[in-house]
Amino acid sequence: MGWSTSELARLTDTTVNTIRHYHKQDLLAEPERASNGYKQYDGTHLLRLLQIRRLRSLGIPLEKISSINGDQEVQRQALEELDGELKTKIAELEKTRDEVASLIEHGAPIDTATGFSDVAATMTEADRRLMGLYARLYDDDTMSQLRGIMVGTTPADREFDELPEDADEAAKAHAVDAITPMMTKHLDDDPWLLELQPKVQGGDADLGWSAIVGAMIELYNPAQLEVLQRSVMRVHEERKEHGDGANDSGRE
Repeated sequence: MGWSTSELARLTDTTVNTIRHYHKQDLLAEPERASNGYKQYDGTHLLRLLQIRRLRSLGIPLEKISSINGDQEVQRQALEELDGELKTKIAELEKTRDEVASLIEHGAPIDTATGFSDVAATMTEADRRLMGLYARLYDDDTMSQLRGIMVGTTPADREFDELPEDADEAAKAHAVDAITPMMTKHLDDDPWLLELQPKVQGGDADLGWSAIVGAMIELYNPAQLEVLQRSVMRVHEERKEHGDGANDSGRE
């Protein structure tokens, strides 16, 4: 008794292409060919293919299947490794589900950074998207601390957010006067802000800073960027006057 490739595929609920792939990976032996030139699979191939399909259904990758034989210890070790991987994956999926539930609960935009769903409604789109970049560059502890800073909206925040691109000098100067004390307070309350260094693969902090600058140029209009720059400079000058500038990061 023998079966063609398509018949074997139907018997094992797989596809002809998958069977051919298993041949190429040396997981399934090539069968003899009948007088008509077609492959003829027998019970050995059927049982081996069912074994491969079972291992794949458990999540064991193809590259490991060839090393798994009838040795019970080898099989146990493979299962223990798989169990560990599944535990990690389940934890990641549970975390993702919690994030999705939080986004739904608070009606937050889908690209809101983790942990910011409940404050997204009080954030501008620019601030929210900047936090999305920060989430790539900073660790969870730092993002948690930054979230505390983003909670609530002050009159100074609103003035800055509403500053038009063609704002005159008086409007920009007023915005600088409004947000400089807020910046100073943040640094007084959270001096760790001066030590922040973006973390990029390879340890290239300069690449991280360039990403932040590039994103800010995209997210804020020229008047807002000017106000930010002038405010940061004033904060640095005031801190130096009070002898507190030694720890400034100089990132600007």
